[in-house]
Amino acid sequence: MATERWIIPGIVKDGVAVPQFDASLPEGIPVEIHVRPADLTPELQSELSQWEKASDEAWAMIDEWEAESP
Repeated sequence: MATERWIIPGIVKDGVAVPQFDASLPEGIPVEIHVRPADLTPELQSELSQWEKASDEAWAMIDEWEAESP
């Protein structure tokens, strides 16, 4: 399995990540989108922080439920 990574610059338009050049990638290929913290507005950083906290709380509830299940 190849471990090579490509960096494809892009921008977000109407909530969708769009490559900034003609990237010919196979349909259905999994990708990862990394957002640099320096590029985020304080409002978006706050919102993402709240989502992360909610996720942590949800996982804690799931773990607790699983521990209590027979």
